Amino acid sequence: MTASKVVVMIPALNEERSIGKVIDDIPRKELMKRGFEVRVVVVDGQSTDRTLAIAREKGAYVLVQKGKGKGMGVRQAIALCDPREVVPKVLALTGGLCSKFSDLASMLDAKYLIMIDADGTYPPRYIPDVVSALEAGADVVMGSRFQGSIAEGAMTPLNHFGNIVLSDIATLLYQHPCTDLCTGMWGFNGEALRTLELDSKHFELEAEMFAESVKKGLRVEEIPINYLPRAGETKLVPLKAGVAIVTKLFERRFWSVAGEFDVKMAAKRDEKSTALRPAHHI
Repeated sequence: MTASKVVVMIPALNEERSIGKVIDDIPRKELMKRGFEVRVVVVDGQSTDRTLAIAREKGAYVLVQKGKGKGMGVRQAIALCDPREVVPKVLALTGGLCSKFSDLASMLDAKYLIMIDADGTYPPRYIPDVVSALEAGADVVMGSRFQGSIAEGAMTPLNHFGNIVLSDIATLLYQHPCTDLCTGMWGFNGEALRTLELDSKHFELEAEMFAESVKKGLRVEEIPINYLPRAGETKLVPLKAGVAIVTKLFERRFWSVAGEFDVKMAAKRDEKSTALRPAHHI
């Protein structure tokens, strides 16, 4: 019997100080004992340091994104979970996202996809816990730093306050409990993942993943994790990111990816919703 595949996807941009340790700390043996094939895929945002070289030295598959922004790279990688996206790229394999067919096909047939940041703040030891929650029936799993613990110096007071406010806004807007909207550790059931329609380009990605998951009726759960100080400089501009995240939460609450009013969500507040047409998605 072929082992089920767990893909650990690591978005990265100039993370040479931490990417090697993050890859090394992934508990492959534990997952393999549970019957999973483990693939590590680094989605690189066009790094100019040794991030790519280190990732390849550690045996990771590498996808170099087109364009800039975490959201852009993650969306391109997720698309490769779908054979309909992979086949045309194989037929036109000339540079593109990667240099080898094995890299291009690394995302295919994943039973579970685990996403974890490359900066060393999210301990990979929690990956088996994420997988366990998915095995128990969750479609989407979020690692909550606020249900776990945050190491001293790992988060500024401004970011701490902002994360709480954003999570409360998400909870209110989507009527689903959320304690850590901006977490960098996620787990997805492969089938559920392919139902998400995303258009984020930057750090609003996590907000959109939460919003889409709830709107699609997926079972979203949180597990407690610890959060550690990062290696290297942060690329996040808190106030700019905060505005983008709030905008995305409201946008996806009332509009589809195409920008049209989402009748499905409005219908929950309207007793006469049966007369309305269904939402249009692309």
